This record gives sequence, structure tokens and C-alpha cells, in this order.
Amino acid sequence: MDALKTSTRHGEICPLDTTLKVLDGKWKSIILCRLMNQELRYSELLKSLSGCTRRMLSLQLSQLEHDQIIQKEIDTSFTPIKTSYHLTELGKSLIPIIIGMDQWGEMYIETLS
Repeated sequence: MDALKTSTRHGEICPLDTTLKVLDGKWKSIILCRLMNQELRYSELLKSLSGCTRRMLSLQLSQLEHDQIIQKEIDTSFTPIKTSYHLTELGKSLIPIIIGMDQWGEMYIETLS
């Protein structure tokens, strides 16, 4: 789903809902964490996501690409064709938010454990 279209789901523009929608998805957060430090090929991403199916990975990547958070690069000079993904500048701007959410989650788990 397009994150911008859900920014008014409460009848008003809600930037927080838009941010949450960009990150919403079972695998999106871990995909973004994997791409924070390096560009990865599709097969490398799939291997690093235990339990994620090819179909689900393709769907999550497609949504992140649609929301302009990641960019897909296709290099036809390789056999088989090399498809890789990296964060866009917009995607890189999410890094401090992701790190902050991770730190908050760690504190939350420690507090309630």
C-alpha cells in the first residue's frame, strides 16, 4: 500500500501514520536494517531473512521501492543478471529513526522483563 495514501486515514494529515506505514510489514524493518550498511543482492537478502519466502521478500521490496525508500539496481552485464538493492537518500534519512526505535524497544523489553 502507498504510505502517502494512508496519511489522512483519521480525516487529517498524520505524518506519524505515514512513517509507521512506510515501516509497516513483517520484514520491512529487518530489510532496512540489512541495507543500512551495504547494498545487497536479492539472494543475499533472502538468505539473511530466515523464514521469509521469495514472494514475501519481493512484495516488501516492491513496497519499499514504491515508497522511494530503497532503489533497485539491475546489472545485465552479469550472468545471471545481478539485481541489488540500496537505500535512497530518503531511506537513509530513516536510519536515526530506526536506531531510535531499536533502542527504545531494547529499553522497553528490559523494563518489562
